[in-house]
Amino acid sequence: MSEFKEYHSFGGVDITPVFGSKVFGEMSMVSYRVDREKAPVFTMGSPDAKAIARGKRYVSGACVFTVFDRDSLLEAMDEQDNTTVYLSKHESANYQRGGIYSQINGGKYQDGYASTAASAATRSGGTVAADYNFTANNLTSNTNINNALRTKTKANLADQVLAFDISLVATNEYGHTSKMVIYGVELMSEAGGVSVDDLVLEKQMSFIAKRVSNWMAIDSYNSK
Repeated sequence: MSEFKEYHSFGGVDITPVFGSKVFGEMSMVSYRVDREKAPVFTMGSPDAKAIARGKRYVSGACVFTVFDRDSLLEAMDEQDNTTVYLSKHESANYQRGGIYSQINGGKYQDGYASTAASAATRSGGTVAADYNFTANNLTSNTNINNALRTKTKANLADQVLAFDISLVATNEYGHTSKMVIYGVELMSEAGGVSVDDLVLEKQMSFIAKRVSNWMAIDSYNSK
C-alpha cells in the first residue's frame, strides 16, 4: 500500500489565541509581517548587480480585540505576573489603572487618577510633582535606587506590559491540530473609538516581535 499525506484546513473559528500561558478569547484578528533588509550590490563597469546583501530582519503585526466591559488583556497578563513594572515616580504619582480588577485595589472600582490631588491638578491643566526623596545614600544598591526613582506597580497601559508570546493553536472538528507562535511580542500602539453606528466595540494594537514560527502540524502522521 502506497504512502499518502493528508492536508487539512482551518478557519478563524478553529484558531484559539494563547497569550503566554493564558487562553485569550477576546481577540478577533491578528496579523503579522516579516521584513528583511536586502539590497543589490553594484560595481563600476556593469549595470547588473553582482550580489544581494542581506541585512536585519524586522517582525511587526497587529491585533484587534473585542471590548466588553474591561481591558481583558491587562487582566490576563496580571494572572501571569507579566504586568509588574517599575514606573517613574511622576507616572505613579499622577495615574493608576482604572476599573475593577481582581489583583488591583482588592477588586474594588477605582478611577484612573492616583489621588484626589492628581485629579484636581489635571482639571487645572497641571500634574502632581513626584516625591523622589533622593539622597546620596540611595545610590548604594539596586533596591535603593529603584525605591528612590521608581515605583513597583501594575502596568497601567498596554505598552507597559512585559514581552510575551502569542501562540495560535488550530484544531478543527475532524480533530486535526496545528499551531504557530509569534515570539517576544512587545505592544507598541493602541487605537480605538466608538460611533453611533457601532454594534461591537473594538480596540486595535500594533506590535513588534523577535521572530515568527511557521505553521506546524501536530498530527503525528502529518508531521514528517
